[in-house]
Amino acid sequence: MKKRTIVMILWVVAAVVIVSAVAAWLSGGQSEVMTAFALAAGVPLAGTATVAAAERYAPELTKEDISESVVEMMPSRTPLDTIMRHLKHNVKAQSQKIGYYQASYKPVVDSMDGSAAGSGSSQADAASSYSYKGTEMNSIFIKVESPDIWRVHDTLLMRSLTLPGTLHRAVIGGTGSHQDDVMFYVVSKSGGVLEIVPVSGVRGSAGGDNAEKYVVPDFDAECQLIRMGQAKSELAISTEPFSIYPSLTWQYCQNFMAQIEESTFERLTRKEASWGFSNLEAVNVLSMKMEMELSMLFGQGGEYTQGNEHTYFTRGITRDIETVLTYGTGSGDRSITKEQYNGWLKEVFDGNNGSTGRLLLAGSGLIRSLSCVDEFQKNMAPVGKDNALGVDVRKVQSYFGSLDIVLAPLFLQAGWEDCGLILDLEHITKHEFVPMSVTKLDLKKSGQKNADARVIQEVSALTLRYPGCHAIIKPKA
Repeated sequence: MKKRTIVMILWVVAAVVIVSAVAAWLSGGQSEVMTAFALAAGVPLAGTATVAAAERYAPELTKEDISESVVEMMPSRTPLDTIMRHLKHNVKAQSQKIGYYQASYKPVVDSMDGSAAGSGSSQADAASSYSYKGTEMNSIFIKVESPDIWRVHDTLLMRSLTLPGTLHRAVIGGTGSHQDDVMFYVVSKSGGVLEIVPVSGVRGSAGGDNAEKYVVPDFDAECQLIRMGQAKSELAISTEPFSIYPSLTWQYCQNFMAQIEESTFERLTRKEASWGFSNLEAVNVLSMKMEMELSMLFGQGGEYTQGNEHTYFTRGITRDIETVLTYGTGSGDRSITKEQYNGWLKEVFDGNNGSTGRLLLAGSGLIRSLSCVDEFQKNMAPVGKDNALGVDVRKVQSYFGSLDIVLAPLFLQAGWEDCGLILDLEHITKHEFVPMSVTKLDLKKSGQKNADARVIQEVSALTLRYPGCHAIIKPKA
């Protein structure tokens, strides 16, 4: 009876200890651990961990949804990873090699083909510019850069042409000059050559054959052509068809892994510090998140084959962005002018069919330079945590759209301290071939070693749709 009483007391004491440990963890124990990670540099070790002891052996990262647990670990350290897990813009990948198609809308702006040096009097003598020299032309043949976007009966606009005479009274030989937009009509098309006639602008010289007719005004090879709506006659019932075929692009899901091991003897050894398997797990996951973030940003996509094994490397999203915005004057100058700042906003938001809100992942040097721009400071809201993104943001409002600014700490290590990445989050997708998961390895039963081990794994990639909606900011060389 006495022996049974002692056993019951021991069970009660054990239960109290376990409940106290869980309560301590829920009340902030995890925060204390994460603070320790942030303040202490730590020593990275390769291989099995044999220097850690755990008075409380309670692995944290065995929850059903591992991704939600991971996103809570120092979220601002890896903002892109945190944001993508919060937004859940992810799809199931059927293989590590992803083929995806991209298509855009039909362009509305075209340019002159500078190789055309004719007078514009015929299809074989097409022009890329025109200067009035005494011969008044009612139509002109021009060669364009993108002939496939044009159809007969299209209208187009040439902006801000210099015309003789005064506004609404433009006449060849008139006194003075002014600027106005001139509209043309496409009356024929052959290959890359369009025949166009003016339907506004300047009229022929008084007393001549073209006195009441519109004639071709002067324009140069830099003049852009803005394609507008078709104009069909009364009896027209059909028009030329148009279609866009999407282009195939390949991306690769990289197999990201981290493994944690702790020897059984070290786990059982009593130590002063309460540091065990769950802490090792957290450190490894944080390191894995940082490595994934860098690969998703700057990785060079491809595959490596050795025998029957294929290793895939994901392509960082910065590799797909062609729009580059610069600042400073070069030679180490990092100043940002008001004109540069407003120019960025216009180029980012204007003319690309993107969202009215964008995200700026910024290096510390870029944020320092932006902070010196008065307009940036005036339009900035206080720091606050965005629950949709899961990180702290500074929001800037402008007439063009809103910009959420997030510090990207890893930019410093990646040599991007003075750079930034503007993203349209509506057009980023995460592909998961294997969602983040934890697998227990039974090294004891397999006879490999007397240790506990787990593998954390995710096989994934990011893809950008409509690359024109995104931009890179960097200082001028």
